[in-house]
Amino acid sequence: MRRIILFLFAICCLAGCAKIVTPVGGPKDVTPPEVVKEVPPSGQTHFTGNVIKISFNEFVTLENTMENVLISPPLEHQPTFTLSGKTLTIKILDTLQPDRTYNFGFADCIRDFTEGNPIPYYNYAFSTGDYVDSMQLRGKVTDALTGQPVSDCFVFAYSENVDSLPLTTRPQFVTKTRKDGSFTIKNIKSGDFKIFALKDINNNLIFDLPNESIAFADECYSSIYIPDTKNTTVTDSTSSPANVDSLKDAAPVEYPSISLQLFTEKDSTQALVKMQNKEAGKYEFFYKSSIKKLQKNFLSDTVPDYWEVLHGDTLTWYLKEPISDTLRVALTVNDTVCDTLQLTPFKGKEKAGRQRQSKPKYLSVSAKNQGELYKTILLQFGYPIRPVDEFEAMLVSKHKYSGNDTSYLKFSVPDSFVMELPLPMKVDEKVVYSLLIRDSVFQGYNGLASDTLKLDFTTKTEKDYGTLRMKYILPDNGFQYLATLSDSKGKPVAVDILSESKELTYNNLLAGNYSLKLIEDRNGNEQWDTGNYRRKLLPERIIAFEKSITIRGYWELEEVFEVKEEKR
Repeated sequence: MRRIILFLFAICCLAGCAKIVTPVGGPKDVTPPEVVKEVPPSGQTHFTGNVIKISFNEFVTLENTMENVLISPPLEHQPTFTLSGKTLTIKILDTLQPDRTYNFGFADCIRDFTEGNPIPYYNYAFSTGDYVDSMQLRGKVTDALTGQPVSDCFVFAYSENVDSLPLTTRPQFVTKTRKDGSFTIKNIKSGDFKIFALKDINNNLIFDLPNESIAFADECYSSIYIPDTKNTTVTDSTSSPANVDSLKDAAPVEYPSISLQLFTEKDSTQALVKMQNKEAGKYEFFYKSSIKKLQKNFLSDTVPDYWEVLHGDTLTWYLKEPISDTLRVALTVNDTVCDTLQLTPFKGKEKAGRQRQSKPKYLSVSAKNQGELYKTILLQFGYPIRPVDEFEAMLVSKHKYSGNDTSYLKFSVPDSFVMELPLPMKVDEKVVYSLLIRDSVFQGYNGLASDTLKLDFTTKTEKDYGTLRMKYILPDNGFQYLATLSDSKGKPVAVDILSESKELTYNNLLAGNYSLKLIEDRNGNEQWDTGNYRRKLLPERIIAFEKSITIRGYWELEEVFEVKEEKR
């Protein structure tokens, strides 16, 4: 027995000495796969087979070949792609055309099996003729509104200069943009090409859906030869080995780049999207596009007393008295759309269990500009309020050393339709204030009254504000420009219309970062307009001020914004 106890004790001691250690491997693999063999090799001429084998230095996966393998010119039938070990086998199902260069572009879809590291862009080309075309088209696609690069977007090239091509015909050459919006169409012949970019929603390589975004150039671009100094083998009849050798030691060359701005055509057809009645007396009508003209015809005996607010594509009615019976009205918008609508009394929204929401107790009131030194406090109401001859507000200032000081201010609501009310008052810098307005001062036409309003704020100082002096130099092209200065959150703080070069001063800007852009308002409607391919209208040009604008307190910044004329 004693031996057994000693034996167990020894085992426990050994177990106590044991230490579990996580196995330590080598550094994480971040290297993409490498091609070690191509059969036939890329650049093969007089290609007659239908099978291509590509071998890698490690096991790979192939992701979404339908979208990520781009073949120029496009084939009628998608080839089959089979992985066996470290080899990818491609079987071509079409009959290839004679004397034609074919290019297979693999966009980020060949990845190593273990870590998923992609080959950024692998290109394989062959020719059924005497040589492989080696000319290229390269450029960049950006969003026409934001100026940001557009990735994963198709780019088409056609050798024919026919306007209807992207609407009816699959492209002769195709590629996709990279993460930075850049693209390269390789292995094409020498000549001029019509270029398009397309966010192809249905993947049929045709611009045939109204919500597909497109970019186009109003001129043709010539393909260029960009030598590969790593491989001096020339397979194209447009170049010679001597030319390539002479370029190997030459200074870097700036090759022309195609710039395309992607946009979605604005749907100009008008239609009522929906009507909603979320609270008593308020009716909202949402249309597809901006309301330029409105006609109303009440079909009921009773015509309500209401206020009307038009904002872009939204029409809002505020009724002075909530209706008790259904009203019928015919609305005609922009002389094209007529809808007969029924306005029913508000019944509230039903919750689960068939219980209706309770009516709000108070009128909605919010405030903005508290603490601003050069802006007036502005009260905003959720529903129009009734006039008030005079009401009192108590302003308490809290001084650090002298204690509190109370003053009583008098205001009024003079108009019968008010949804915003300024409260002008004199305040001192860097002082803590409390503004109090008693309950029920504001009476909404929806039957609700305001609750007690208390605003606490600390006023800023002059050192919190700076000045921007911007000199605009504009081309003499007859267009007006919209200059928009926005804060760090993208909210516009100033919008100006410029018809000629001039200097603007932006005073009392809060310290911080700002951005500035100009819109070339070609049609003078004071808004940015998208393009239209069928009408050959490019989107209106947006020029962003490239330098960062940082406003510092108690400081004046001077800048120059020069706009160069751009060929369109």
